[in-house]
Amino acid sequence: MEEINNSGTGYNYTASRSLTTAKNIRDAIEITMLNYCRDQLGLSEQFCRERASDEEQRLIPKKVLDELRAFGWNFADRKVLEVGSGQGGMVLELLKQSADAYGLEPGREFANLARMRLQDAGHDPTRVGAESGESLPFDADYFDYVISLQVLEHVPNPLPVLREIFRVLRPGGECHIRCENYLCFREPHYRIAWLPLLPKTIGALYLRVIGRDPNFFRKYVYYTTYPQIWRICSGIGFTNLTYRHLWLKFQEPSTIRTSHLRVASYLLRRLPQDFSKRLVHGFAHFQHFLRPISVTLQKPLSK
Repeated sequence: MEEINNSGTGYNYTASRSLTTAKNIRDAIEITMLNYCRDQLGLSEQFCRERASDEEQRLIPKKVLDELRAFGWNFADRKVLEVGSGQGGMVLELLKQSADAYGLEPGREFANLARMRLQDAGHDPTRVGAESGESLPFDADYFDYVISLQVLEHVPNPLPVLREIFRVLRPGGECHIRCENYLCFREPHYRIAWLPLLPKTIGALYLRVIGRDPNFFRKYVYYTTYPQIWRICSGIGFTNLTYRHLWLKFQEPSTIRTSHLRVASYLLRRLPQDFSKRLVHGFAHFQHFLRPISVTLQKPLSK
């Protein structure tokens, strides 16, 4: 299998361990985890090996797909794109669930591992490409679903990526986006306490003081926030489906277990529907303002 040697976006840091030394797929996954989590972020070897085990079993992809299936997605025979495929677990799991799945991963090491995993499982390794999210190599209106997890905080400007996702989705197609929210009091990659939007020079100094290498933070981390992503998606033309389930839940007070929310639901039903829907959405926005970003969006049907 031909290796990907791109030098564009993605995690293209210098790695001390090579995938060519891997004895099997599990070993290859562990190598990438040690290169990334141990060498770049300073996390423990035990953490890296536990994450490698989770990645090998595709625990995160399975959980995300279960959540999306509960949201109404159906993957069988659907065209699905993952923007930012990382180590390939999501594309592999989608293929195992009968989706016509493709992925893009501009990081050299991760892309090579993703292709190794697909080939090992009997799939075409070229289903994972090396292109970046700013220029997706697919026709417009092509995919039923697009998934992107923990990608937008690693691109200088999320707008071109989200615009491209909108372009390749068919009318009525949906995308699920997750990324970090730097209004939170935590740096999720280094797994440490953090001040919201801490200036990067100070952040790099802080990392050095606590004995961590700031190179990854300086080169590969950009501050995304919930209001920023919300504003960009709305401006592109996406319809936000994220809080649809919450609104539907408020329409059926008997299904709500929490007493104060049940009372709120009864009160909302006495208000004009458009006004009560705005209140519910406003409440949901407030709840998510300081949480990691997770949105489900739809490309509107053509008029």
